[in-house]
Amino acid sequence: MSDVDPNYDDREQSEIKHYALRLYLEAATRILGSTRNLKYVDCCAGPWKARSLDYVDTSFGIAFRTLRDAAGQLTAQRGIAPKFACLLIEKDRDAFARLETFAKGVDTPALPVRAQNWDFAERITEIVQYCSGGGSFPFAFIDPKGWQLAGISKIRPLLKLNPGEVLINLMSSFITRFIKDNKTDFGDLLGTDYPLLRSLSGATLESAIIDKYCELVKREGAFDYVCSLPVMNPDMDSFNFHLVYATRHRKGVEVFKAVERRAEKKTHIIRAELQQKDRQSKSGNLELFSPDVQYRENCYQRLARANGERAQEAVRALIESNARISYDACWGEALQFSAVYETDLRGWIDGWEREGLVTIEGMQPKARVWQVGKNIKLVRNSKTSGS
Repeated sequence: MSDVDPNYDDREQSEIKHYALRLYLEAATRILGSTRNLKYVDCCAGPWKARSLDYVDTSFGIAFRTLRDAAGQLTAQRGIAPKFACLLIEKDRDAFARLETFAKGVDTPALPVRAQNWDFAERITEIVQYCSGGGSFPFAFIDPKGWQLAGISKIRPLLKLNPGEVLINLMSSFITRFIKDNKTDFGDLLGTDYPLLRSLSGATLESAIIDKYCELVKREGAFDYVCSLPVMNPDMDSFNFHLVYATRHRKGVEVFKAVERRAEKKTHIIRAELQQKDRQSKSGNLELFSPDVQYRENCYQRLARANGERAQEAVRALIESNARISYDACWGEALQFSAVYETDLRGWIDGWEREGLVTIEGMQPKARVWQVGKNIKLVRNSKTSGS
């Protein structure tokens, strides 16, 4: 049985994007459903290239069904009637006509779904008003067809919504390709000093672009954490885009990292199947083994190794600059790197403790691993600095 949804043939990267969106919303609705009015805002809803008549292969279709199902579960299991709502925005008139038909067909008092034929960057005041109000928690999904609508000046008011979170599709492949073109201005996306990035190349350049954008999003929105999830091209050993997620709460990071790990696994499963199909098409022979046996991939592995080294150095720098630092601070620093997980952080700290570089304080007698929120401290020993 194929792991690739036929609705996503030739756009498998969108399947990963929508998979990640669904997983995150499933968790967010469980966490926020009993206390907040969760408002999902799809700023560039489309639909584009949708093949399913009921739009199960679109971001807005997935979001609506996830919120609807979560509301039903919360009511049945906890006796809670959560307040969820959707605002679906699309500028293109033809696409909006289909979007509006969908919205009108699913809109109910229990789950209001509203569609607007807006250029979201020009109607940002109305969007902010929709997202505001007592108990509201907006989650804005910004998925433009290009890169310009992801510019900081376009989305700044959304970033400043507090409480609130954003998920942005950053078209890193496009930016990497054109950043050295003097005719294209990336200042609004990467800051006025972005020309300094032109001296870089390859994976180093792409990582620097992601870092720079995440830094600006974090600063503009006063977010505590900004993470990115890389999405690979289905038929090339490269990244198509990165999903940039910003939150002010560590629980959001925990959920997003779990989503990232599952999205990574699904990516490799889909790519392995596509590679097998390509081999069989060229040879004319069916393969007896499962697709993963001959699966080949280097790009993600390189990113994981590089980010692991960068995250480790960043955590070590924190320890060296502080005589005593919380495990939570180290956790927050490390997990903002894509392809880096808490197990990696624990491994580094365990090694440093065995080497006598740090001492751990605050562990409960029966605790087996370090955890955030437990007031655990890392104390720098004298031999750590400069070693």
